[in-house]
Amino acid sequence: MPGPWPALLLALLLFLALPTPPSPPASPSLRELLPYPRATREALVALHLSNKASLRLLLGDEAARAYDRLLRLELNNQLSGKRSAFSKPEEALQAARLWVLAIGQALRAQAVDLRGLPTAPHHVLPHAQKIRAAAGALRIPYGVLAAIVDNEQYGGDKALGLSRGVREVADGLAQGLAELQGQAPLSRTLGLAQMSFEDALKQEPRLKRFGAWDPARPFPKTEAEARKALLDPYLNLLFTASRLRGYFNALLGLPQEDTRPLEDPWLYYLGPAWHNYPLRAQNLETWEDSFHGFFKGLFYQVALERRWYLKNGRLLPLKAWGPGACQAPPSPTPLYVP
Repeated sequence: MPGPWPALLLALLLFLALPTPPSPPASPSLRELLPYPRATREALVALHLSNKASLRLLLGDEAARAYDRLLRLELNNQLSGKRSAFSKPEEALQAARLWVLAIGQALRAQAVDLRGLPTAPHHVLPHAQKIRAAAGALRIPYGVLAAIVDNEQYGGDKALGLSRGVREVADGLAQGLAELQGQAPLSRTLGLAQMSFEDALKQEPRLKRFGAWDPARPFPKTEAEARKALLDPYLNLLFTASRLRGYFNALLGLPQEDTRPLEDPWLYYLGPAWHNYPLRAQNLETWEDSFHGFFKGLFYQVALERRWYLKNGRLLPLKAWGPGACQAPPSPTPLYVP
């Protein structure tokens, strides 16, 4: 009686004869994403590598890799016809260069030139402490939350104030209808980060899990209560941070109840993108709020460590005065310490 070896040999031959699964396509090189004559292409590659090297020196390897990932995504979208923030690679690279320069200036506590960049620091800086507190309560980078506020408020400033004026009138009307009728058929978002009252009402379990909600304060239960809470800048930021934390846990494959601190620089892209337009983000599209939002996140993560004032489109460092804030000049007479 033959042993098991012929059957095992036949199984091995059949296995070897099966077609091997196709390997995933290789990621296109940067040069493949730049369909230009050689001299132009190499100049753009050099600019990208300069931006990446500068970010590595300023913020570390992970931030540099996140920038490289975003830039390749933007260029691939331009090439494939998907929604992109810019129509030409050189526009994206030059915008990135301006942001890198601004980040470096902020890190060195120099005057920061934000002219030419779509940003609204005059809406962000007055709420710096609230932004840091709300983001810290949900253990996400505060630069992400600051970038969302900047995006939303910059958008509200467009059209010579028309957009903001219409939105504020709609918010006021909706609040009145909600108080009188229990609900309003308009104005779904409001406040600093443009948070919807529906999403705010869903945040109670997560906020309590993180210990981020004051137990002495009743949690909003109705549309009118939620709208009123969202007009409080800190609560608006807290609800937004909670919603973001839910997104991040889901996107990163973490359990819903996970409360560990999140620090990946790619969150600076994911946060503004998902908050602004989740379907576009899911489709790996890029657009103004997601592209600039990434750099705004990096920038504010640095800038909000200091105090600034705005003058003619430039951020100027605000010097602190008081005990220990400055070093006294040396005394002309020697001091003897026993």
